[in-house]
Amino acid sequence: MNTIKGLLLKDLDVFKNFKGNIIFSILMFLFLIIVGSIQNDIFTVGSILFLIFFGMNSISTFSYDENADSDKYLLSLPITRKEIVLSKYLFVFLNSFISIIVGIFVSYIITVLIRGKVNNIGDSLRICFLAFTSVSFLMCSNVPCIYKWGVEKGRMQSVIIPALFIFVIGILGCLLLIIFPELYLNIDLIYLFKISPIICLILNILFYLISYLISYKIFLNKSI
Repeated sequence: MNTIKGLLLKDLDVFKNFKGNIIFSILMFLFLIIVGSIQNDIFTVGSILFLIFFGMNSISTFSYDENADSDKYLLSLPITRKEIVLSKYLFVFLNSFISIIVGIFVSYIITVLIRGKVNNIGDSLRICFLAFTSVSFLMCSNVPCIYKWGVEKGRMQSVIIPALFIFVIGILGCLLLIIFPELYLNIDLIYLFKISPIICLILNILFYLISYLISYKIFLNKSI
């Protein structure tokens, strides 16, 4: 446990050193808060953008590790490959989770100060859960690519693999609707939206678990 904690603190120190990214993210966040204000939905827009700009920046720690050859150094210590991979996934998840929570809190405060109240907060929170799950899917797709090909060489695969997966799922969904058109009529979209937090929770667990197992297997067989 102490090893995992130490690795998380190492990634946190690296993350804090990306000052340029953080300043840029803050400026973009403030700019898009204005856009959200114009669209009369600061709460939802602000929360999601906070997640995107700060949550996805956790991937940037892989660049530092690659440039500094950190894995070779870490493996010279009494640290296992499993602990290294697990700490990375914990950092990515915790950073994303904290980002969406802080984003919701900040966006709520801003909305109350500007608008006086948040309309349809339940629906907005459900949309935030969906956004969190989408970001989790992207990051869980990216991390195995980084372990397999590296940060620079894996950029193309990090885009192609999730896009291909979404394309295949879309094609399968369309085929199901063509073969079984009654399925669409029997789907209660309002009910699905209401239970979307539960669906998102299950999907997030699956995304992180499957991605972790793939990354660990890749890293275990990787010569460093």
